[in-house]
Amino acid sequence: MAGEFTGLTDAEWAVIEPFLPEQPEKPGKGRPHAFFRDILNTILWVLITGARWIDVPKGKGFGARSTSHRWLGIWTTDGIWAELKALLMGQAHELGLIDWSRSSVDGSFAAGKGGGEDVQYGFKGKGVTLHALVDGNGLPLSVISTGAAESERAQVEPLIDQTELITGKPGRPRKRPDAIQGDKGYDSRELRALIRQRGITPMIPRRSWQNRKPPKGRPPNKPIDRWKVERTFAWLQRKYRRLVVRWERRNKYWAGFVTFAVCLLWANCLTGFLG
Repeated sequence: MAGEFTGLTDAEWAVIEPFLPEQPEKPGKGRPHAFFRDILNTILWVLITGARWIDVPKGKGFGARSTSHRWLGIWTTDGIWAELKALLMGQAHELGLIDWSRSSVDGSFAAGKGGGEDVQYGFKGKGVTLHALVDGNGLPLSVISTGAAESERAQVEPLIDQTELITGKPGRPRKRPDAIQGDKGYDSRELRALIRQRGITPMIPRRSWQNRKPPKGRPPNKPIDRWKVERTFAWLQRKYRRLVVRWERRNKYWAGFVTFAVCLLWANCLTGFLG
């Protein structure tokens, strides 16, 4: 989306539109409801540029900033963003675009200069931490946000639980990878046991301690590629500048931006595959 902002492409809109709620009916009197595509374009403009809501352009293809801001929170509270992500991931799963063989987990700090809900003082300063679980291709399976002081190890289980897919077919779709990679910050005997209980192989290096025995077992036959989750954070922060610094004081607006960005990554994946 380099250069002049044009909003959602026709291909992206064709992928996203079927999964959105129905457009409200036109009222008998008063101003008609704004089109959802204009609302999404406005939210997308703020997400990409990181600009203030008051700077939202006016004109064709854009919704009113107050209306767009309200819908951003409504769709978070009603679970529309989460359902949209699950539906897009379900379609990607049916097309074989999700690599379940090996996933990676990591966290990334976002400064919270405006303060607000869940903003805490952590090792890197005042802000929040985005935690992501990605598949073997680096596409996010689940992303959650916590205060900067929260433990990254404690977020692995919620990340696994929040990996949801909706395929529209009978039975439960797959939602667990074969293995999870993490850096030494996730080194924990309890965490390894918890991951194994879910039928997942933990691939977490051990921290070096004096008088500690070397790990047992064979080394992995494939090099560790945790860099893919770091690349995912680079995608999110380079494409969507609103995620670099958290200015939203309320969680529902911040979570809406984060989940919409994840939905856009999956929509781009599907448009690239479907042509």
